[in-house]
Amino acid sequence: MKALTAASLRRRIVDVAQRLRAQELVVGTSGNVSAREPGRNDCWITPSGVAFDRLQPNDLVLVDLDGQVRDGTLTPSSDTAVHLAIYRSRPEVDAVIHTHSPYATAFAVVQLDIPPVLVEAAGFLGGSVRSDGTIGRDRAVLLPNHGVLAVGETIDAALAAAVMVEHMARVAFLASLLGEPHHVPKTEIERMHAFLHTEYGQR
Repeated sequence: MKALTAASLRRRIVDVAQRLRAQELVVGTSGNVSAREPGRNDCWITPSGVAFDRLQPNDLVLVDLDGQVRDGTLTPSSDTAVHLAIYRSRPEVDAVIHTHSPYATAFAVVQLDIPPVLVEAAGFLGGSVRSDGTIGRDRAVLLPNHGVLAVGETIDAALAAAVMVEHMARVAFLASLLGEPHHVPKTEIERMHAFLHTEYGQR
């Protein structure tokens, strides 16, 4: 996939932010999105207190990995430090998304992991979504009493992770109303994970 230019990356961040709002994965001015060009030591991040439906590319703020603002006139997201910590510790990650999606956040409020109940979602995410707030090497994690943090090698991968977390949380909740949900076996998760990240789609 061809790397995005700074201008196209900023437009894509805005597009993703507005998609999060349209899909009700964020409300009001909650949530934030950041992304960086591969190999760079800075990232573009959404500003603090600006609703995603009014967000424009020029509203984004360029912040280096030490937290210094390099471009933009607005104050960066209050969660900027979290994004920067991920970029510093995981060089393969080029996008971070924070949502308050309702079903996943419900799991975060009761501090329960989202179980691996869907083959594709569990495969993409690598299994259950932990509720301990520590992302480690995972693609997503629940922040206790807060929401979801999702990451990816591209902004599209991070968006896919955020969407799949909410979808799996919703299905897990609905399934629990009908009976005891059956978890996807670990071997199937591993097989699907390898397939989705190395074989699936157009290369």
